[in-house]
Amino acid sequence: MLAYVSLWSADLLALGEAVDKVAAVADAFHIDVFDGHNALELLFGPDVVAALRSRTDKLLDVHLNVTDPDYWLGRFVDAGADMVTVQGEASADIRATLNLVRARGAHPSLGLEVHEPVARAEALFDAVDRVLLMGTVIGVKGGDLDPGAPQRVSALVAARARRFGAGLGPTIVVDGGIRPHTVKSLADAGADGVVPGSLVFASPDPVARICELHAMGPVPAP
Repeated sequence: MLAYVSLWSADLLALGEAVDKVAAVADAFHIDVFDGHNALELLFGPDVVAALRSRTDKLLDVHLNVTDPDYWLGRFVDAGADMVTVQGEASADIRATLNLVRARGAHPSLGLEVHEPVARAEALFDAVDRVLLMGTVIGVKGGDLDPGAPQRVSALVAARARRFGAGLGPTIVVDGGIRPHTVKSLADAGADGVVPGSLVFASPDPVARICELHAMGPVPAP
């Protein structure tokens, strides 16, 4: 499985050192962006992404939880984001927003919230390189994985296979509720990757923890 390592759980006073510690094995670094409206937190701006870009050549995965994604996506791509996730309900025209991400030179990714039907993601398979399935409510740190998440992963994997054939189409990654006791069920359901935070940074051996995730299934291109 792919590991898009969430920097929200890193030591924010030593962010560069946290990146250096796992850069050799992390598939990407996941950067949550909260504006206090779409998610009731304030977190990470373009300057942080620019600093990370100068620190690592790993894929930088920016997850926009903002009320004006069309404006902010350009700012973050200019700062060095390689992939930008947009929440469908935050955009007046989500397909147009995803197309704008691609036009700016980044990989478009759709965020699918816990309450949203998987059919919304299926309808946009052709416009995205990844579906980011939320395993918890957005902006809630340390929550338990939604019990329906594995089944939702299975439904997306099956729909992708029908649409594109085996091994093709957007990757399917789960964000939220990633714990030692939940990862296996997501891997068994066919998830291509997860967004681990404390699972990595609270581990006594973060590198070994990421390697364990890799061993749970094939590792496609992030």
